Amino acid sequence: MSLRMLWSLFTIFLVAVVAVTMMASIAEIEKRAWVNSEQEQAELLITLLSDELKMPMVAGSTAEVDTLIKMFMHEVPGTAVYLRWASGHSETYGDSVIPDEIEALSKLPDNVAAVDGQNKWYAMGVKYNTTELGSIAMYFPGKSWRENDLQIKMNLITTAAVVALLAALLVYAMSGRTVNQLRMLAQGSKRVASGDFSVHLPIRSSNEFGKAFNQFNLMVSSLEHREKLYDLYGGYQRPQLVADEYERNTHRRDHITREVSVLVIDMIGFNAYAEQSKSEDIIPVLNRSFALFQQIIHAFGGHVDQIVGDKMVAVFNHPFELKCHENQAVKAGLAIIQASERIAVSRPDGGTLSFRVGMAIGEVAVGHLGVGRRKEFTVVGAPIALAAQLAKLGDGTCLTAQYGTMLSLGHGFKQKELGQKILPNGKELRCISILAGEVYVSQEIDEVLAKAIVRAEPEDVYEDEGW
Repeated sequence: MSLRMLWSLFTIFLVAVVAVTMMASIAEIEKRAWVNSEQEQAELLITLLSDELKMPMVAGSTAEVDTLIKMFMHEVPGTAVYLRWASGHSETYGDSVIPDEIEALSKLPDNVAAVDGQNKWYAMGVKYNTTELGSIAMYFPGKSWRENDLQIKMNLITTAAVVALLAALLVYAMSGRTVNQLRMLAQGSKRVASGDFSVHLPIRSSNEFGKAFNQFNLMVSSLEHREKLYDLYGGYQRPQLVADEYERNTHRRDHITREVSVLVIDMIGFNAYAEQSKSEDIIPVLNRSFALFQQIIHAFGGHVDQIVGDKMVAVFNHPFELKCHENQAVKAGLAIIQASERIAVSRPDGGTLSFRVGMAIGEVAVGHLGVGRRKEFTVVGAPIALAAQLAKLGDGTCLTAQYGTMLSLGHGFKQKELGQKILPNGKELRCISILAGEVYVSQEIDEVLAKAIVRAEPEDVYEDEGW
């Protein structure tokens, strides 16, 4: 769910909570006002009826009293009247049952009062000057509060729904600008992560987003500056850092030795491809392939030590220790061969680009190689040269290694005998090609390859990731 939608739903929820609270409060206030108004109306009616009955009661005219009460009940439907004369005689008017508490009333003051324990019953004494004429009680039903309460709540719910909808639409519209700012920042970060340092976010305000965009632009400028320095000076390391590295890792020797697995990836028919292709197309094609291969190598725990022309050298178990580095190197080599087939870049001669992979295991020297400011922490040794020679024997469909390599590998692989081969340097060597021998190995290679293809080729159009 997008951020804009979450904000809108939160607004609706907040308005709903406020509406419910207000509804309860307003309903209670309305109910109190309704009860007070009803009581005042009942008190007024019983007072008026009492005043009308005084003269007939003084005269002792029961007929006139009956007529006045019936006329009153006709004008105010639903009421019930209980009249007690001073002599003790009582009369009941209406269909309501007279409660015992009402019949027990006697000698009431001439002020109207609600009868305790009897809802909607009111009573008062009837006097003329100082003469006690009797007492009167009246049941006043009034209108149904439930209907009125329901109508009030319906009005409040309708109003709250309209307000919530308008508020949600307003929040959704206003949050669009915020979401767009966040999306711009996310897209810019993706482009920087892919190596594009030309990103510049427009600063249109001095608020928090303006400050964040300004800091982002400063960061990109700093990264671009460092990238240019790296391009200019290569893998330059400060002399003090180099000295510290030697002191810590080499025990004051010029280098240290380490057993590693080496992969050499070499493009088949590079010279012919270079002659037939445009000069400006060669490097982008190589970079695209090498970027994919680098993702695969990193996924299996290795790193790219160097790229020379159309050749890439990858090392496993350096500079950090890697368990089963031989196995990881083989899986990386097999994945690279599949990747070469997957991308299927066309050649001018009608074929597709393919890369062959050679592997060697052995001890190499590790140290800072170079002169002046161009020193790089790298490896040198016979395994690198051997892997390069073995790569020349491949046809782009298999990983080539020397016989005996399978002894260093665990389960999950199988070999195919290639017999005695003459290496490009003239030496003869018994060689094999290594293949995946178990399903789980093939599945791991397929998973790494699928992720590497996505990471190595970022989309130009960035999708909305739920902002």
